[in-house]
Amino acid sequence: MRRHIDTKLLKRLRAEKGWSQEELAMAASLSARTIQRLEADGVGSTNSVKSIAAALEVGMHDLEENSRRHFGGARWGYAGVALGTFCAVVAIFFGWSEGGSAHDVGVSLGIVGAIAGTSCGFIGWASARG
Repeated sequence: MRRHIDTKLLKRLRAEKGWSQEELAMAASLSARTIQRLEADGVGSTNSVKSIAAALEVGMHDLEENSRRHFGGARWGYAGVALGTFCAVVAIFFGWSEGGSAHDVGVSLGIVGAIAGTSCGFIGWASARG
C-alpha cells in the first residue's frame, strides 16, 4: 500500500536530528534514493514509512500528509449538514403549526432526510479520498 507523507515534516524532523539523507537512510535501513524520493514526492510504501518513523522516533501516522486536516474538513461538513437539517425541521414544524397538513410535513421531512443523507455520504466519500 502506498502512503502519502508530509514532506516538509519529514525534512524538518531529519534536520532536527542533524542527519543528512544518507544518514537517515542508514538509520532506517533504506537506500538513500528511497529517502530522496520520499522527500521529493511524499509517496512511499508502508514499510518505508514505518522504517523512517522508527528511525525518527515518531509514529507512522504522524508522518502522513494532512490526515488531521482532511478529517477536520469532514467534521465541518457534517456540522453544516446537521445545522441545515435542524433549521429545515424547525421551519417545517413552524409551517405545520400554522396549519400545514401532516402529509406535507412528512413529505418535507423525507426530502430533508434524503438531502442530509446524501450530503453526509458525499462528505464521507470526499474526505476518505483525501
